[in-house]
Amino acid sequence: MAALSENVLTVNMLLSVFFLPGIYANSCDGRTPLVTITTPKPTAALSGSCLNVPCSFTAAPGSTVFDSSKETRGAWIRDGNDIYNINNGVSTNLVEITGNLSQKNCTSLFSDINKSQEGKYFLRIENGGHKGTACSDPLQITVE
Repeated sequence: MAALSENVLTVNMLLSVFFLPGIYANSCDGRTPLVTITTPKPTAALSGSCLNVPCSFTAAPGSTVFDSSKETRGAWIRDGNDIYNINNGVSTNLVEITGNLSQKNCTSLFSDINKSQEGKYFLRIENGGHKGTACSDPLQITVE
């Protein structure tokens, strides 16, 4: 009986290591995240207010490298959309990236936020040949 308990414990630990909480599997669809963001967690706002979200990002080294001298575009893409397509960003009337993306500053201002905007937002960055989505660490906004 003790050996069985030990085996179950071993299997449980292995599953915990190899199948990390759904953060990578669910949001990244098995892809390696090429961008990671740093934002306050959790992020809450009052309905009807503006929400200023301090944000910075790191581009992982890959086949193409982030080059701050090239034009950098970014968008916050709401969960449920194709988070790998920058054209599926949120309405620019509701969110403005106020930080300098070429300096890896993605600070953003969400205007007149309401309950319907509650949810997960993923930052998509395009910089020359470097394209990446912060799929492993979305910005979670709750509205009260």
